[in-house]
Amino acid sequence: MVHRWSCNECGHTVWTGSKAAIRRSIHSHLFEHYQSNLYREEFQTGWNCPRCSASEIQHDVDDAVASFKQHLFEHAEDRIQSGTHVASDLSGTGNVLVLSGPDAPGADNARIHFGAPCDIVILVTTNVVDRLRLLDDRFNEWPNRTIAITPTNQPLAGMTDVDLRDVAVEVVKLNTGLALPTLGETISRVVEEHNDPNVRLSVSFSVLSQIVADNDLEQVFRFLHLLTSRLEGAGTLSHFYYNPKTTSGPTVNLLSELFDLRIEAKPDRFVLADTP
Repeated sequence: MVHRWSCNECGHTVWTGSKAAIRRSIHSHLFEHYQSNLYREEFQTGWNCPRCSASEIQHDVDDAVASFKQHLFEHAEDRIQSGTHVASDLSGTGNVLVLSGPDAPGADNARIHFGAPCDIVILVTTNVVDRLRLLDDRFNEWPNRTIAITPTNQPLAGMTDVDLRDVAVEVVKLNTGLALPTLGETISRVVEEHNDPNVRLSVSFSVLSQIVADNDLEQVFRFLHLLTSRLEGAGTLSHFYYNPKTTSGPTVNLLSELFDLRIEAKPDRFVLADTP
């Protein structure tokens, strides 16, 4: 069960499978908006609610802050939606930029979230073994078909802990490494082969940080423009993983122009990232 909450004041949006995590997130976010409503009176700390006539004063600062956060939460609690999905904000399909290191726990959570509702999962990765292990560990059942597109030699080497005999897994080897023309053509071909109105496709693109590091930014922008347009036309749910710590803010903002949604993937939640 995934819960979603959006702030009326600024559009800040959070998704999480944990009720405790969404409560903490709402507490923290609303307090940032209204912490100026706290005040000191001699040795006590008080607050006045910005939305109603409620107020309170306590001797302990931490108790006053906790009480204020809880009161603000009670005003916002009825806007929590349950049984949601990030893709619902995109009408089920589209291109999402996931700001996270590709091997971070938050990225793994996003891969499961975006892959779970789909029939076919396409993995664009240099680490096929870890991606397949994740699906085996976290999915209730494997997708109807899983396709890994990778430049890695012997991509399944060392994977003795997952039984793939009854699983539809295909590996497509990129003989030219992550050369952009071949990479784009291969992804497009695989998507075309499986494109069907009755089949939901998830494309997990985990090599974005690498191709940005290895190519001219203008080339990467053109490549992504063509690829995201192709994926959108095929009705896929595509998620691209990029570590914002590896580059400057302007680069992230430029790349973001090509995506329908930009989220930060945390270990316990997804947060709608600020728009460029």
